[in-house]
Amino acid sequence: MYDVIIIGAGASGLMAAATAASKGARVALLEHKDDIGKKILATGNGRCNFTNTDMSVNKFHGSKALIKNGLSQFNYADTIRFFKELGIPAYDNAGYIYPNSRQAASVVAAFRMELMRLHVDVKTGISITEIKTAGITTKDTKSVANPATNKKTDNRTCYCIQTDKGSFKSKRLIIACGLTASPKLGSDGSLFRQIEALGHHIQKPLPALCGFSCDGLNFKKITGVRCDATVASVIDGQMTEQNTGELQLADYGISGIPVFQISSLMSRALDKGQRVEVVIDFLPAFSDDELNGYIKDRIITTTDNRSLNEMLNGLLNNKLLLELIRKSGVSPDKKGRLLTDDDCKSLTRSIKHTAVSVKKPRGAEFAQVCAGGIYTKEIDVRTLESKIHPGLYFCGELLDVDGICGGYNLQWAWTSGYIAGEMQ
Repeated sequence: MYDVIIIGAGASGLMAAATAASKGARVALLEHKDDIGKKILATGNGRCNFTNTDMSVNKFHGSKALIKNGLSQFNYADTIRFFKELGIPAYDNAGYIYPNSRQAASVVAAFRMELMRLHVDVKTGISITEIKTAGITTKDTKSVANPATNKKTDNRTCYCIQTDKGSFKSKRLIIACGLTASPKLGSDGSLFRQIEALGHHIQKPLPALCGFSCDGLNFKKITGVRCDATVASVIDGQMTEQNTGELQLADYGISGIPVFQISSLMSRALDKGQRVEVVIDFLPAFSDDELNGYIKDRIITTTDNRSLNEMLNGLLNNKLLLELIRKSGVSPDKKGRLLTDDDCKSLTRSIKHTAVSVKKPRGAEFAQVCAGGIYTKEIDVRTLESKIHPGLYFCGELLDVDGICGGYNLQWAWTSGYIAGEMQ
């Protein structure tokens, strides 16, 4: 009998295992992939941006009660201190915190050594087939509850985990299996049936930190283009969020960090059947007046018969510029010196305020995280313990919390894993 069994050896599961074992618990960690920390290795392009010093509730979506309570117990400073104690000094890049080695593998290796030191029983390549609950039976020589066996049942719960490699029992169970983002790395939803059999309910997982399929531009002609841009989400006619950064244009639509940062609300809105658009400013360094003035200056200084496309050469990527000129309604072959004031305004609007219709997020296999998870009303927001089964805890992405890019989702994993692992 273990004190704690943890299902899932991702970021939150590893933190829960290390925390529980450090408190003296006998811990088993079960992982259905062939090794621990698979998703950690993929974070930050292999560099592992494991937290951020600009940490606040508004960097996350989902249950504000969970986020607020969690960060009050284990914040970015605690994370930096924890990894320093494991031999991972922090590298601070304008508040984005990485291991000094700039290698995600260093973080996984540190956990591996810490779990060995704490004698955590790590079992990989193991599949969970069933989770059962039962009362714990304890020997009591004075008991007459069952004279034949001289045992009685107390009011605590025992968890029996059936697997393809035998059964395991524990007094407490922590489920850290994630949702469905990046299923090849472990989060594939295969444990949902067992969780629901325990009486819990899971909000539909929705891809977040992902690209979106869109209409409104000829994306096949501009696929592969990257440029600095500001993107703003508009849901049922109301602007909700905006972000600036390197926009990536693909044959299906839009991607890149600024899109990821506004993705969670868009995925939720699309799932509700709301109308979602993204308004793109392809030249955020220029105001509307400045761009309009620039175009007019080019008209004045262009004394030959250059076409509009030639006159604005160098302003944007050539493929993108040609597409935006076409979208403006002005012919790219029109002589620059013949442009009217209305033409200049149309070009400015096209470059600064192109609206694309958002159709759907890319699949979970392309998402870094998912929105959704266990219904918050079914757990204690302070301890992450189930309100249905005592001694059952959830942590990580399985909870209804998802953050923007920049170390926030890993911080939530460390935070929730620590809280679940600390509860004895």
